[in-house]
Amino acid sequence: MIFFRSLFFIIFSASALFLTSQNKEICILDLTSKNNEPTSGNVFSIEHILKTAGFSYTVSSSMNEAIKSHFIIPSSNIETTTFVQAERDSLKNFIARGGVAVVTNLKDPLLFPFFGISSTSFSTNRFELKFKTDYNDTIFKMFDDVNEKKISLGDASDYTLTIGTRSYSMTIGDTLATYETSEIAACHSRYISGHTYLVGTQYKDVILRPQVKQDYKASRAYSNSFEPGQDVFIFLISGIIKRHSPNVIWKHTAPCKFKSAMVITHDVDATSSIDMFDNYANYEKINTIFSTYLITTHYMHDKVAKDFLEGNEDDIQRVSEMGHDIQSHSVSHVPDFDIESIIPVGSPGNNKNNYQPYYDGVRSSNVTVFGEAEVSRDLLKGITKKEVTCFRPGYLAFHNNLINVLDSLHYSFSTSHSANDVMTNFPFFSHTDLSMNGRLTKVLEIPNHISDIFASDPISEENFLQKVDIWKTNFFRAYRNNASSVLLIHPTRYYKLFAQQMLIQALPENAIITNITEFGNYWLNRNEVDMNTVISGDTVFVYLNKPVSQINKFVSFIINNGRKFYTVKVYDANMTLVNYSISNWDENDLILHNDCVRPDYSKYLINESPETSNLYIYPNPSDKTNGRFHFELMNELDININVYDLKGKLVCIPVKNKTFNLGVYDLELSTCGLAAGTYIVKAKIGEKSYSLKWVLE
Repeated sequence: MIFFRSLFFIIFSASALFLTSQNKEICILDLTSKNNEPTSGNVFSIEHILKTAGFSYTVSSSMNEAIKSHFIIPSSNIETTTFVQAERDSLKNFIARGGVAVVTNLKDPLLFPFFGISSTSFSTNRFELKFKTDYNDTIFKMFDDVNEKKISLGDASDYTLTIGTRSYSMTIGDTLATYETSEIAACHSRYISGHTYLVGTQYKDVILRPQVKQDYKASRAYSNSFEPGQDVFIFLISGIIKRHSPNVIWKHTAPCKFKSAMVITHDVDATSSIDMFDNYANYEKINTIFSTYLITTHYMHDKVAKDFLEGNEDDIQRVSEMGHDIQSHSVSHVPDFDIESIIPVGSPGNNKNNYQPYYDGVRSSNVTVFGEAEVSRDLLKGITKKEVTCFRPGYLAFHNNLINVLDSLHYSFSTSHSANDVMTNFPFFSHTDLSMNGRLTKVLEIPNHISDIFASDPISEENFLQKVDIWKTNFFRAYRNNASSVLLIHPTRYYKLFAQQMLIQALPENAIITNITEFGNYWLNRNEVDMNTVISGDTVFVYLNKPVSQINKFVSFIINNGRKFYTVKVYDANMTLVNYSISNWDENDLILHNDCVRPDYSKYLINESPETSNLYIYPNPSDKTNGRFHFELMNELDININVYDLKGKLVCIPVKNKTFNLGVYDLELSTCGLAAGTYIVKAKIGEKSYSLKWVLE
């Protein structure tokens, strides 16, 4: 007896080969040329929706090809001139025999009867859209948050006009969404055996526009919040597909069978952080956490900071050797990096010797976009002997030409946007010039979701517990969407490490921690993996487009209502049976996945507020030239250090009533000029006293 959750080895037959050539269920009908659109922004946007949701699809500009699918999703407006009558008839017949059409901005009156409407109205004065989430449980399954049920289309306090939207007057059908004017923004109707859906927003206006930050300030918060203004359209289209394709398969949006991922990143961009980041790295390594450390390679003295790169190269290398991910956080970390009139693009060919940026406290000079991205990358690559593939600018100051430069320098990843600002927790491929008309690049943006930056009420030792609660709340809001959360913490204070630990301890067992490179490589590979699905009786056949050796171990697949099937068989591009594990997912679905092990993130726990750590003398014994007193401060403290001989006589005072900032210190004891012998070094650090034996040879 073979049980229903087993995978089977079978001989692949010619008939199975034939099955792999069948048409996909979903077709994007590309109307770019038909409508004489100057850019492909709408096609990019609907492709982003489907790719993020994880569905396989085809793209065609031919109605004759599109009607071979079960779903037709036109990329853009259907104008009165878009279709000839034969195409209108084909679309009508497609719907009548059971097809599903999801259309945006329908303007052709000859098609109105098949979509259940009598008229339509265009306006640029609508600022909110509210979904009727009680209409259908499948379509609106993911709409469980107040910010998903009602979204912003623009800030009416700053703009009198916003994106163009279309409302519909229905003759028959159901309302899915309305504007704040009570006009219908989205609707559903039936025509004979098929279904039609109308949406009143162009895809590029709700997807591409926020990605390039041209969204009329539609985002309701910048950081440490939850703004799903893009993502609700992914959920809407996904819900429609799942409603009318009960056994569709899609790629999961989190690694393996985990529900969500937390991507931990640290900006090492100041003296205090370069002194302390290895403490964070040690804690994380013990707990099998490998974070991304974005290093500012600040090798000059200016009003931003002193040269904190020189002398810390070994620490960077050591953190890299621990297994952590070292990436670039610019060279100069200047606050005016996003002001194009001050910061030119520059040109490649920069190095530490010929690139000398400077900030005088008011304005940057000698700073270029190429210089920041190129020099920081090459310096870090030289230190770690590893590739540097991700860039984040200081202050998240996004220069209009940053993506142009990163693409030119072959960066794979950027993590330079706030997820709340661009209104998505999912990665997306960036466009040049921060423009709706920009060129699509290969740079994958992985937006930041939660961070230690709270503009109106900065995180402190007094309030960090409340900030952890904010992180938890917003992590779980993304978690419920199977979306990742990128955490950004500057490793400058010990209490922030404790706050990070508290967040980690609050993660559910089905959430995993990862870093930018690991998560980014997973997402890139997920984007390339495609599949065809064939159902034969009680068996599902899944055919992948790549050899199993070229499929990231984190990529997994979900079968809608998959529990009704007896057998699931997955083949790679070489027709080799792939031995995925199969687990239950949600109420009735199955997930096909590799067995990824979640580490124990609580092997080593730190205390809430220790003052010092790693207090010792080295080498010990030492000679008259090399004795050092090592200590690490987790807070700013007053310090006194005295040296006594064995009779209790005070013989040297290396430090007297001096305040030290948080950091790592190695004080030279050779300055005491003592004779060989044994001594007692007594240190008072804050309110605590320490006594160490020191042997001087």
